[in-house]
Order: sequence, then structure tokens, then C-alpha cells
Amino acid sequence: MTAGLHEASSTSQSEFAPGASGALPTALTPLVAERRWLVWKWELNDKGKPTKVPYRADAPSVKGSSTDSRTWADHSTAAAAVAAGRADGIGYALHGGKVGAFDLDHCRDRETQEIAPWALKLLARAKSYAEVTPSGEGIRILGFAEGSKVHRRQRVPMTAEGAVETFRDAERFITVTGDVVPDTPATLAQLDAVIDETVAELDEAKRAEKEARREAEQDARRESFSERAAAQARSRSYDAERDLPRELDELVRFGPAAGADRSAAFHHAVCWLKDYGWSVDRIEGLLSAHPNGVAEKYEGRLRGEIERCWDKAEAPRERSRPGNGRGSQQNGDGSAPRGEKDARKPIPLRWHRDANLDADRPWLVRDLIAEVGKGLLSGQWGSAKTFIALDLSGCVMTGEPFAGRNVMRRGGVLFIAPEGAFEIPIRLKGLVSGKVAGTAISQAASGERPIDPDDMPFAWIEECPRLVDRDAADLLMLTADAAVRELHERYDLPLALIIVDTVAAGAGFDDENSAAETQKVMNALERLSHHTGAFVLGVDHFGKAVETGTRGSSAKEAAADTVLAALASRDEAGNTSNMRMAVRKVRGARTGQETPYSLEVVQIGEDRWGDPVTTCVVNWEADRIAEPMASKAKDPWTRSLKVLRSAILNALAVAGSRVRPFGGEGPEVLAARQEDVRQEFYAAYPTEGDTEAQRADARKKAFKRALLQGVENGLIATRDVMAVPHVWLVGEQA
Repeated sequence: MTAGLHEASSTSQSEFAPGASGALPTALTPLVAERRWLVWKWELNDKGKPTKVPYRADAPSVKGSSTDSRTWADHSTAAAAVAAGRADGIGYALHGGKVGAFDLDHCRDRETQEIAPWALKLLARAKSYAEVTPSGEGIRILGFAEGSKVHRRQRVPMTAEGAVETFRDAERFITVTGDVVPDTPATLAQLDAVIDETVAELDEAKRAEKEARREAEQDARRESFSERAAAQARSRSYDAERDLPRELDELVRFGPAAGADRSAAFHHAVCWLKDYGWSVDRIEGLLSAHPNGVAEKYEGRLRGEIERCWDKAEAPRERSRPGNGRGSQQNGDGSAPRGEKDARKPIPLRWHRDANLDADRPWLVRDLIAEVGKGLLSGQWGSAKTFIALDLSGCVMTGEPFAGRNVMRRGGVLFIAPEGAFEIPIRLKGLVSGKVAGTAISQAASGERPIDPDDMPFAWIEECPRLVDRDAADLLMLTADAAVRELHERYDLPLALIIVDTVAAGAGFDDENSAAETQKVMNALERLSHHTGAFVLGVDHFGKAVETGTRGSSAKEAAADTVLAALASRDEAGNTSNMRMAVRKVRGARTGQETPYSLEVVQIGEDRWGDPVTTCVVNWEADRIAEPMASKAKDPWTRSLKVLRSAILNALAVAGSRVRPFGGEGPEVLAARQEDVRQEFYAAYPTEGDTEAQRADARKKAFKRALLQGVENGLIATRDVMAVPHVWLVGEQA
């Protein structure tokens, strides 16, 4: 790469822009030959920020999709739409193709065309075609890529705004300008190796930068600590006989007794000193003067630990101390008098006469999961524990029954995934396709508040602090607080359920069979529950013997308010059957019931080779408990599809006609034009939204989902008859 990259582009954007001739550089000929083109328009998102929204090139008023090939067109159609002023630019869909890309954000000065050094290095490394992005402040590198899916946006270390967004088989479209970066190759190079190396190097750089920042902060704290300690030592002397009780003085100087909990002793000392009116600075000066005492384990982080304990302690009580004009209140040996030691507030008493004896137990799921508390969902390998946890999440978000039991509190979900987090988006997509989308249509049709299948009140994190650590619950509570705020502001819902999948991965056990460590983990889950008002459910594994229940110490199940067991029979080949969820423990409700379930495979898309991408959803068979021998026919028209069926029947009654969709030799069916069905569906489907455009968009999405689900379930069929899309009911369903 030469210095010419710093100079102004010799090729203006308009020369290659679709708004002019539609021509693109010869390097992009392989892309031009493919039918993967969209157009895009500048629009403001819900935060008021301009964003590029994809639209169909053959119908620029209809939104396109970066994953639905039916909305793509050829390049000439896209270029013509932009040339006609119907869009702002053209774009290329990456999903399922063999083109990869780098977006280098905030690397180019729009006025001087100067390119940042870090971007020059990546350009030289890629040795592939590159162009200026529509903003004029970024560069996109294009090339061939056939590896596994990558879509990462990573900050460039040591820069203010620099970032690299990497695409390979990503579910995204990229803008194409044709504004070539000078002195870059006129061909598309193979980018797989560069993609893998760049992503790994930026991850490592982020880790190294974080570590360096942490060490710098520690050095600064140590320096600040030493300076404050020295200043305080010069400014005053400490007289234990005059200032503090002997017990506290000895604790500060020599620490707790052997075998005692040093963290608890330190917290006790700080709270005691605060109760005597000491400031954080004064406490730090005292403890730093006795480094082998109660503060021994906090070298290098003493100030932060004092502040944490100080914040948790109560405000200092009014007491008489030497020199306050009211005389000493200490005993002759320097200890606090008995009355002063007993001045702490008693634990509040609750009297029988004040209790509401008719109050119902507060349930999240009736007779199964309490509104607040902690529990376990344990099971064997292959028993679909995570699918059950996600099904419970969907029920809590929608208010639909879970395993045949009513959900009493609708709310949002926080999913803590220290393992297997990469599967969450796929499984959520399956949950939406298999259950939530249908529920949304049914809720809207019945006048209930519908869930938005495209924006569910569900958040997750991909790491978990070691639950055995003292501060783990504090960090999780801070994280949950952020979720609570977003749920309230965006969805007007409470945080109702927190799931930890799995407890074994999140606990950080040194000894999984230790009752003491296990109790710390369960205490952390309980603190998180009481802080948020949500139920915390830990997903866990069974031990080698199913009869003994959850793996590890028995303290897990003993401390839990609910224990659910996912059971299954498994043959030598690993195939599972007879899956059922057993209720091992519920505080305040009956136990021992088993609810059978099965897994339904749901197709959510196709991979680059055209093979289906699938996941699973849980189907409960609660009726088998009461009537194990009964064979109950399942209505193929679920609640979610009955609105569509009604729309089809209305359209058939008004304007249905007999047609032969498969030609003169094919069967004759009673069909309706798809547009007539659409209008009937829109008329019956209530929507919410601040503007008519929002409501229209919601109806459009709902109709599309219902139509696809009806076809996939074999209930309806669609086909063009004389170039007009028609819909009819299949077989006896009419």
C-alpha cells in the first residue's frame, strides 16, 4: 500500500453511483452477476439516528430483507431504482453467499481524504478491492469468503472511535458505492484467513488493553493510598485508649481469631468505626497503619473495600465520646458500656393479629414457581433443559400457560448464559416461529395486549461472575437493575424471571460437593431474587444416579424453593424417549406430578448450501396426566391461525372462484386472491401503534407470519394463477 492512500480519491463517487450510469468497477463483476441486490433509504430510527433501511429494488416502497432472497433483485433493477430517485443507494445481501467484507468505521477524513494508520495496515494486509462508504468517513473491503458465519463489531484499541465490523455469511446487507480507494487492488481476494486473524487479534488487543487499564488503575490507587496514609500519619496520631473500645482496637491491630471469616470481620470493623463517626479517609489511615491486622488481605484495594462496606453500613448513631462536652460513656477498661452495645435496632416483629390470613400465595406460575425465590431446573443430558427454560421464558413474557399451569405474573426475562450463549438467538428464533408469533396474533385478535415477536422483553448476558465469590450477587444486581429500567421504559413490564444456565458453569466451584460453597451460590441467587423481585431459576445437571437428583451437594435442593426435574429414557445410541417434567419440590404446593412433553423441530432458515437450519420447541402433553389412555385429537387450527382461517373463509364467500392452480390436468380448488385474504385479515387484526404507518407495518408482519405458518403446517396452499397469487384451504380443512 502506498502513500497515495492519503490523497483525495481520483474516482468520484458519482462516476460509479447507481444514480448515474449504474456501472460498477470491474472488480465487482462477480457481485453484479448475482441476484442479491436491494436498495436502501436513509431513515431515522427510534432514537433519532439516521440509518440505512433496505427496500426491494423491484418495488422500492416495500421493505426488503437481508435474509429473504424473494426480496432481492438483479443489479440493473437496483441501479435503475436509484437513478429514478426512488432510493438513496444500492446494497448487496451477504447471507448464504461467498462474499465477505470489512467495514472500517471512522478511519477517513471526509475533507482531506486522509486515512488512519490502523486502516492502512488492514488495507495492505487484505490486498483486495476497497471503496469509500456512503458517509465518506469509512472504508469497506470486499473479497471472497467461505468460512463459518462471522458478524463482529470490534473497537480498534488506542483510537477514539475507530472500529472494524467483520462480515462472513452474515445476515446483513452492505451498501455498495463503487467509490474506489486509490492504489487498492482491482480484484476480489480470498479473505478467510484475514477475517479469522483480524477478529482474533482485536479480541486479544481488547483483553490486553483491559488488563493494562486495570493495572494502571491499581497503580494509581496504590499511589493515592500511600499518599493519603502518609499525610494522615503526619497530621495526627492514633490513641486507642482514648478513641475506641479495646475489642475494636485489637481487631484493627491484630485481625480476627484463627479460622474466623476475615471478610466478615473487616466489614464489622468498618461498620463499627462508621458508627463511631469516623470518615472513610480516617478509617483508611487507621487500617493502613496496621497492615498485618484486619485489613491484611486487602493490600492494594483497601480504599475500595472500605467504601463498599461504608455504603452498606447504617448511618452513625448519636453517641457521647470523649471531648464532646457531655462526658465519657466508656467503661474504665475502654470498652463500650452495655447499654451502648445493645443500642442496635431489633429485628421487626410480626404479630398474628396483623396478618392477612386470607391472602393467596404470590405465584409466578401457579402451584409451581413462586413470584419471588430461587429454584432449580435439573435433568439428565439430552432432556432439553434449556428448551424448557426458554419455553418458560416465552410463557412469562406472553402470559400463556406453562406446562398446563397458569402464569400469574407477566413480565420480562433476564437470561444469564455462562455456557452455550451462542445458541440463544437461534433458539429464540425457533421460539418465536413455533409459539410466540402465533400467540401474538391470537392476543391481538382477542383484544389482549400482544407481545411483539420482533421485540420481546428478553435480555441475556454471556458471562457470569463466580457465584461463590462474595461480590457476585452485587455485580448481578447492578446488571439486573439495568434490565429493570429498560423493561419499565420500553415495555412497561417488570422483571419477572431470571434464569442461570447453567449453575455448574456459573458457580465457579472449587469443590462441587462442598455444602459451604453450595450455600454461597444459593445465597447469591436468593439475594438477586429479593433485590429484583423476580424468581431466579438455575438450570443444572443430574448426578450419575438419577435417584439422587441434582449433581453436587444436597444443599442445592435443600435451599431451593422449587425443584423441577427433566427426565427421559435414553437408549445405547443416545436416543431419548418418554420425556417428562417432574415436580420434586415446591414450597406451598403439591409435589410428585409428572408432565409429559415432546420436542417439535422448527425450521428457521437455510444455510449457505440450501440445507434447513432447525431448532426445537417444547410441546406439553398435560392431558396425559389425567387421562393416560385417552387419545385426544389436536385441533390443527391453533389460536394463532384461526384469524387467518376466518379471513380466507370470508374472502372465499365474497369472491372465491374454482381454479386449477396446477394446470388443466390438475385438481380443481376453491381459491381466493391473496390480496382479498390480506384485506380481510387486516380488517380483523387489531394493532397498537402511535402512527398509522406503525400499525400498518404491524398488520403486514402478522399476515406474513400467519401465511408462512399455515403453509408450513399444511393447512393452506398458495400459488400464482395467471400471475395472480391465490390462497386456498388444503383437503378437509376447507
